[in-house]
Amino acid sequence: MEINDWSLGYTSAYFDLSSPGILFQWQKLYAHGGITRLKPQKKGRPCVTNHSSTPKPSADMSEKELREELDYLRAENAVLKKLEALAQARKKKAKTKR
Repeated sequence: MEINDWSLGYTSAYFDLSSPGILFQWQKLYAHGGITRLKPQKKGRPCVTNHSSTPKPSADMSEKELREELDYLRAENAVLKKLEALAQARKKKAKTKR
């Protein structure tokens, strides 16, 4: 494009690109980072890998980690109890409507 002094529209038509905007984006990426910026990059959120599937034994945990786990388990237990109470309330409400 630069050697032949072609416009964005002519170059995109010559190479059968869907729009000149694609070529403009490529040109901007190349100007900011060189050829390495034109390589495809992964999209989306990165995978979370720091959570292990097996918990650490409690003997290997510090007191702070044990307290954090205890707080988490208490909160999880409270949520499950509320969910069970809601399910029972819905059942009771359905029975009274009949």
